[in-house]
Amino acid sequence: MERDLERLSQEVFDVLVVGGGIHGACIARDAAVRGLKVALVEREDFGAATSHNSLKLIHGGFRYLQHLDFPRVRQSLQERHYWLWAAPHLVRPLKFLMPLYGHTTRGPAALWAATQLYQLLGMDRNRDLPPGQRIPAGGVVSRAECQRLIPGVDSAGLSGGAYWYDGQMLDADRLLLACLHDACAAGAVVANHCEATGFLGDETRVAGVKARDRLTDDPLEIRARLTVNACGPWVDGLLARGLQRRRQGFTGLSKCMNLVIPQLNPGFGFAVRSHRASDAVVGKSRRLFFFTPWHDRTVVGTSHLPYTGAPDDCRFTEQDVAEFLAELDAAYPSAGLRLEDVYYCYGGMTPAEEDAQGKEVRRSRSSEIVDHRHSHGIQGLISAVGVKWTTARWVAEQAVDRAFEHLDQTRVACRLRQRPLPGGRDTPDTTVLAEQARRELGNEVTFSRLRGTFGSEYSRVLADGGWQAGEADGAAALLRARCRYAIRMEQARRLGDLVFRRLDLSHRGHLDAATLRDCAETMGAELGWSAARVASELAAVQRERLWRPAPGPVSAGEDGALSPVTP
Repeated sequence: MERDLERLSQEVFDVLVVGGGIHGACIARDAAVRGLKVALVEREDFGAATSHNSLKLIHGGFRYLQHLDFPRVRQSLQERHYWLWAAPHLVRPLKFLMPLYGHTTRGPAALWAATQLYQLLGMDRNRDLPPGQRIPAGGVVSRAECQRLIPGVDSAGLSGGAYWYDGQMLDADRLLLACLHDACAAGAVVANHCEATGFLGDETRVAGVKARDRLTDDPLEIRARLTVNACGPWVDGLLARGLQRRRQGFTGLSKCMNLVIPQLNPGFGFAVRSHRASDAVVGKSRRLFFFTPWHDRTVVGTSHLPYTGAPDDCRFTEQDVAEFLAELDAAYPSAGLRLEDVYYCYGGMTPAEEDAQGKEVRRSRSSEIVDHRHSHGIQGLISAVGVKWTTARWVAEQAVDRAFEHLDQTRVACRLRQRPLPGGRDTPDTTVLAEQARRELGNEVTFSRLRGTFGSEYSRVLADGGWQAGEADGAAALLRARCRYAIRMEQARRLGDLVFRRLDLSHRGHLDAATLRDCAETMGAELGWSAARVASELAAVQRERLWRPAPGPVSAGEDGALSPVTP
């Protein structure tokens, strides 16, 4: 994943993708694997916006049954199967339990029928999956069992519980990076911190983009036969800035938030009822918040609020977190959550519509691909707007199919369903370096996390990161090797790129002040930063997200602890 801006500016590409979230990454990967000449640019870091904000679920659409949207359930099941197969080190099955109330459309009989229908729609859900990746059937449990499994659940009208299984991303940022690695392996050229400032061409044809390297402020031009606008919340802004027009039918934005809190439920995810209304067709009642176990923490979400400002102005403050905690406390007071329990706050924006009062949102449920030949009479431009992680590969397939039409080439069929992601191949690593790592790291938790994060590619990470056997502090040496790998092989150019999206320490509350400084100094040494630049990067990281180190032995102590910061 070399950041080669010179090559970007010198070559003419078949497809240029603007936007490095999960949808842009999947489009670039699919197009490159099908043999097209591909480039991708991202104005911030890869996946830094909406794709970073995730409940970390790859779900098969069980809750879409209440909308009677059977085609979408089937599509979600197929895409869940793909991620479980392609990245078994990063996506695993997880059980979910939802309390049931009354005996009508939210009662045990109705939900038992729903689990059976779900199983029928996903009859092939375990095809070619190894035993550890297979999705069991769902069902219902009694009222007493639901109360035992979810202590403190609202018991008024409780009639039982429904359970099902879905997929969970162990590291969503790493899964996106794996897509980009594979795109580059197929020939794509990608660059972060490279902003598209306008289009090349005229009002009838787009021939690429004008861009700016945000690290040096140098301008460049990137030429392509087809440009794919996959900027997420910024998709409309790029059109307005480059063509003085907006995409037709733009719905609006929802301000979304998920929180990382102490572990509440180590074995399964569960739902609680909020006081907000749902938009279901069947069983219309309250929205649900999900508490999902993630490593040694719990992720809870998602909060959805209307947002009408510019995407660049969206901020998530301590007040936002406090209000969400108050809503969670009303829904599930047994958790007893306080502001100091929040280790990390994920914030992002997704397509949505407001209600008439502007107090609720109706999330967009369908992705959209806009061919600007038909909507605006502009050749060489497509806009792709996705709505969820699970179906990003499917959206990419549709977009690349459309790309072949624009390029007037015979369509090559999508090949991704037969192509696992890097690290996803079930091949034992027998290199000398791998043997040394297994032996010297010693700590099975440390080694298993390394292997779980990178799969069969972990020894390449050690080699490219300059890990040396025999260092006294194996964990610290491994951390520095991972930092160097991220800089050398994954375009980490800002400290925030490294600590928020290449490592998961900050998400889990394990990034204390001493560890953060070690990361900053390792990055500074690799990139030739001055002491002033290191200090500046440290300050920027503390402003970027609301987070705090976990209590206990991983903390730097009172002198080194980092307090919650309002961005």
